[in-house]
Amino acid sequence: MSSQSDLASVIGYRRVEQLWKLTLAGFTLLVLAAIALPILWMFHTSIRPQDQIFVQSVQLIPRTISFTHYETLLFDTNFLTFYKNSVLVSLGVVTLTVVLSTLGGYGLARLDFRFKRRFARLVLFGYMFPAILLSIPMFIIWSEIGLTNNLVGLVLAETALSLPFSLWLMWQFFQTVPQTLEESARIRGATRFEAFKDVALPIAKPGMIAVALFSYAISWNEYTIPKVLMSARNKWPLTVGLFTFSEGQRVFWGQIMAASTLIVIPAFIFVIFLRKYLLEGFRTTSI
Repeated sequence: MSSQSDLASVIGYRRVEQLWKLTLAGFTLLVLAAIALPILWMFHTSIRPQDQIFVQSVQLIPRTISFTHYETLLFDTNFLTFYKNSVLVSLGVVTLTVVLSTLGGYGLARLDFRFKRRFARLVLFGYMFPAILLSIPMFIIWSEIGLTNNLVGLVLAETALSLPFSLWLMWQFFQTVPQTLEESARIRGATRFEAFKDVALPIAKPGMIAVALFSYAISWNEYTIPKVLMSARNKWPLTVGLFTFSEGQRVFWGQIMAASTLIVIPAFIFVIFLRKYLLEGFRTTSI
């Protein structure tokens, strides 16, 4: 603090403020570059011909642009099957997580029962377990009930991963919804379900969208659980299917980079269109 005051007395407060803004801008550009450069390099590699992937002097704009890796990926591999599996599983996980966490979070926020807060904290504690720790008991249970190599089984398993934090998030969110609004609706003749549906649910919409984005990210990027539960190749999601683009010591980097580019696109669009709801949901719950 004293060093800042000394510096300001020497070069003036306006100069200090400008220097501070330039420093912040520099850090921001550095962070953006760290995020964007790997993605740009990935796309750059995906449109280079095979014989230009491992050259030492890479041009910023490729002399020859080739979409051969994309054609091979889409027409000569099982990429579309993996993509379809990932989309179906993600839709199932998002739907199930949003419904269960919304109902559970509302129940925790509105109903009074003993050890409610301890129960909520215990639920959040369940989120701390890594997927590898859960995958073995899940495999044993899923094998007993015939849900291995089954997309429904994978949806249930990945929902179990995303639900604890989502439930805790919705519990926090519903505590910010004024209970007096629901009581006013009930005084006017609404049932408890109608008060929930017409009053609490619209206000909780940002929280539900934040949960949808969170559960989508968990499901879209999850590798361990599908690897353990799904042994049939035609049931693999993208994260597991990407490993088929290699043979022995040979890795098809062009196809992998093309696949990674196509994998990033839906997540990017999803977050861009719904980012304001995500930020609002996390801001409301003080995360």
